[in-house]
Amino acid sequence: MQADKPYLHHGTMFSYYSAKTRAYLSYKHIAFVETYDSRDLSQRIAATTHKVMIPVVETPGGEILQDTTAIIDQLETAHPARPVFPEDPVLMLVTRIIEFIMDELWVTTAMHSRWNDPRSKAFVISEFGRHIGGSAGLRGEAAMQMGEKVAAQMMSYLPRLGISEAPGQAMVENLFKKTSRLLNQAVGPTQYAFGSRPSLIDFCLFTGYYAHHYRDHGDAMDFLKSQTPDLCYYLDNLHAACSASAEGDLALSDAFITYLEAIGPVGAEFAQHTLKNAAEVVAELTPGDVCNGALGPFTLHFEDGELQRGSSTFSAWKAQRINEVYAAMEDKDQRRAQALAERIGWLAFLQQPATFKLYRDDYQIKYG
Repeated sequence: MQADKPYLHHGTMFSYYSAKTRAYLSYKHIAFVETYDSRDLSQRIAATTHKVMIPVVETPGGEILQDTTAIIDQLETAHPARPVFPEDPVLMLVTRIIEFIMDELWVTTAMHSRWNDPRSKAFVISEFGRHIGGSAGLRGEAAMQMGEKVAAQMMSYLPRLGISEAPGQAMVENLFKKTSRLLNQAVGPTQYAFGSRPSLIDFCLFTGYYAHHYRDHGDAMDFLKSQTPDLCYYLDNLHAACSASAEGDLALSDAFITYLEAIGPVGAEFAQHTLKNAAEVVAELTPGDVCNGALGPFTLHFEDGELQRGSSTFSAWKAQRINEVYAAMEDKDQRRAQALAERIGWLAFLQQPATFKLYRDDYQIKYG
C-alpha cells in the first residue's frame, strides 16, 4: 500500500519562525518533509500568498498555509490527536501573550544577536549562500554574493528595531540575558513551560531561541550553553519533539510566573502602543480594506533605558487575539486571569480592548 503523501514544510534551520512549525509538526506526529526552493517560493507560492516568506506549509491536497499562527490553528482542527492548546483558558491566555512577545517583540533580540555579532553574522551569511544561493542554482562565490545580498536586506531592518546603535543593542542584550536566566529556572530536561508535556507555548518559546540564539555560532550561543544549561536541554527536547510524551497535566509554576513578571511588562507596553498606532491607521479605512503595513515608531521602556521601536498591523492582529481569549472567558476565569495579569503587567491591556477589529483573510490583514 502506498504511504500517505506528507505535508511539505517550506522552511530552513536558520529561519526564526520555521522553528515553531517544524517542532509542532514533529510533536504532532504529522508526516512532513522540509524543503526549500527560493525560486518556488518567489514564484508559485508567492502567487498565492502575496509574499515571499517562510515557513509555508503545503498540505497533501496542495493547500498552502502561511504564518505560523494560522498554520497551527488549521492543523489543530485537522489533526486533533496530541492537542497543543491548553484547556484552561488562563493558560491559553498566557500562551497567546508569550506567542505575541516571541513572534513580535523578542525577535528584536534575535536580530541583534545575529547581525550585531561579527561571528554570528559571518556564520549566517555562509548559511544564506549555501541554502538560498544554492537553491537558486548558484555555487561558490556567486552563492556567497547572494548570501551577502540577503544579509544586507535583513540588516536594513535594524534601525526600525532600535538596535542599530550601541544603547539599543545593550538594552535588548540585557533583556535576553536576564529573562533567559529566569527561563532556565522554569524549564529543563523533564520540565516544559506548563509541566511534563509540551503545549503551544513551548513551540512559541522554541521559536524565540532556536534559529538565532541557539544555533548561530556567536556570543548568544556561548551564553546559553555556559549560563543556561537547563534551557538548552529544553530546546534540545523540543527539537526532537516527536519523542515527547503527550501525557500529563498543565499548570503554571512559580518559576514560570517569575519569568513572566520579567518579560511581561515590556511586552504589554509593546502591545498597547501597537494597538494605539493601528487605531490611527484604520480610522482612514472602510470594512474589508487590506490593512498591511508598518506602525510606529514609539518608545519602549526597559530597565536600563528607552528604545525606539516600530511595529505593524500584523502585530496588532496578533495582539487582538490575546483580547479575544480574555473576552471569551467565564467570569470566574477572568478573575483568575486578572490576578495573574496584574502580576505580569498585562492587566491594563486586557481591560482596555481595541475599539476596532482586524482579521486575516487571503493571507492578508484586513479591517473589519
